[in-house]
Amino acid sequence: MPAVFAQSVLVALPDQRQLELLRYGDPTHPAAVFHHGYASSGLSIPPNAELLQQLGLQILAPNRPGVGRSDVHRAMTLESFAADVVFALDALQVTAPMVVLGWSAGGLYAQAHAALYPARVAALHLLNTCLPLGEPETYKALPPRWKTIKFLNDYGAWLAQPLARRLSRQWTLEPDRMIDKFMNMLGPAEQEEANNPVSRIVLRDAAQHGFSHRGQGVYYDGQALCRPPQFRLAAITTPTTIWHGTDDFIWHPAPIKYLASRLPHATLHMLPGEGHMLYLKYWRKILEQVRAEV
Repeated sequence: MPAVFAQSVLVALPDQRQLELLRYGDPTHPAAVFHHGYASSGLSIPPNAELLQQLGLQILAPNRPGVGRSDVHRAMTLESFAADVVFALDALQVTAPMVVLGWSAGGLYAQAHAALYPARVAALHLLNTCLPLGEPETYKALPPRWKTIKFLNDYGAWLAQPLARRLSRQWTLEPDRMIDKFMNMLGPAEQEEANNPVSRIVLRDAAQHGFSHRGQGVYYDGQALCRPPQFRLAAITTPTTIWHGTDDFIWHPAPIKYLASRLPHATLHMLPGEGHMLYLKYWRKILEQVRAEV
């Protein structure tokens, strides 16, 4: 079992599903929401309780359906999960406008959160985010690899379910081998970050958590990410900071510059030599800005 410094909080949703949020920090402090990446979980928060205490900040990291203790939701969409999170925040009496962060695919859920609930979002931070895969206009800006991924998801999704089940078994039984195997598939910048022992543990435990429920969460997450979004990027009127690395192996910087041009109030921080997990290295800097915005 992973060693974490978070409290697991369970909320019963209107349809009786259970949503798990991992709470980091003092519940009396102002809150920020962190949307985790694909095949990951709310355990992807760097383990620095002292930093949260210094800043007077708490982080609520919801686990998407089928991740951790969150129940599977076969009909999940970007929009339905944003509604789940807002319902859970209300149940926890966290109703003040807050900063929303999203890492990797979690950036799409963060975008939905900000677009659909603008009065609840004080600022948005997109950490090595991806673009809306199902939006026709954005599709033109996708790298060829991501167009292929979307095609396979749209027309060969039946192949992904047995793969997700197999990966779930492997992550359960051999998490150390799996994190090494995964990192070796990425670029030099990502591999360098994974050489940090703390970062490696964070990424390993988050992925193992993400592949719970026999991998169903990962499968339905992929479906949701590729559906046409029911919100417009232009609806994201909150101040937005995009953190991205020039050496991101998973999301090349060129489409991110396009995304920044689509968001009305975006500031792009393109960090030289950094890869897809740069938020682990820049966590203090990111949270210092977050604290100034709540």
